[in-house]
Amino acid sequence: MSNITTGWLKKETTGAIRRFERRWVVISGTQLTYFKRDDSNSAPLGTIELPGKKITQPPPGDQSYRFDLIDRDETFHFMCETKSEREKFIDAISSICYAPYGGGMFGTLIEVSVRRERVHGGGKVPRVISQCIGFLDNSARIVESGIFRLPGNEKTVKQLKMDFQEGLEPNLELRGDTHTVSSLLKLYLRVLPDSIIPSSLYEDFVAIILTHQINPVEGVNEMQHLLRRIPASNYNTLRMLCTFLYKVQTFSASNLMDLNNLSIVFSPTILKNRGADNLEKEMEDIQKLKKVTEVPQSSMLLHQIHRTVR
Repeated sequence: MSNITTGWLKKETTGAIRRFERRWVVISGTQLTYFKRDDSNSAPLGTIELPGKKITQPPPGDQSYRFDLIDRDETFHFMCETKSEREKFIDAISSICYAPYGGGMFGTLIEVSVRRERVHGGGKVPRVISQCIGFLDNSARIVESGIFRLPGNEKTVKQLKMDFQEGLEPNLELRGDTHTVSSLLKLYLRVLPDSIIPSSLYEDFVAIILTHQINPVEGVNEMQHLLRRIPASNYNTLRMLCTFLYKVQTFSASNLMDLNNLSIVFSPTILKNRGADNLEKEMEDIQKLKKVTEVPQSSMLLHQIHRTVR
């Protein structure tokens, strides 16, 4: 089933007098359809075919939250209420516009991105993951203080993201640095529609972590069995990421990122409960685990996954 993105956008009208008017937008399949009111069953005001369109944005610092859809024949102008709303819509539109070129991976399921990239010579994990980790897995960068904690250059992160989105292969060696590339990697993981380990398996993984505290052998066996249930592309991504993060923490005396600090950053994107009461439920689970062990849930999760997939 296609992902569907909905929400309010301001679209510039056509005609002699142009102005932005609020429209209810539905992005599904290969189309962006817009309506006068929040009712997708009503007659649409118009439909835009997205494949082949190019997305442009104002330069950094512009506070209008505008973006344009352009092709050889016409241009459509849009405006959002907030920066986060604009990013949501641009990710959804990019996933369709740039899919034929192996792009549009931000905001797209891992297995979908890998399948698209395979047509263009891609590997077993999304290119943005392999290229970012390949850049960071360097004797000088991996020991840099604050890796994955300090922010990178926001303008460069945005530019690199759009290059990847368009199916290009940006030269990270020329344009990146430790904190900018680590910020790009975190951004990619943060906007995934689901965590690397599908959220549907959250309860099972929490139970396995508890089992491991009582019977380590049984816990590892159950973890191995459960990991076989996740998509192959997600497993390969999990393996590459956890192997690298475990390597990062071996240099914690220099980079100040031990296993617990890394887990705080990455656990929500590795495994997240997206149930209706997820926040309350996660807090309950963390408290359960703390009663069994002093090791926080997130650190234990990352440690056990690394031991299982390496």
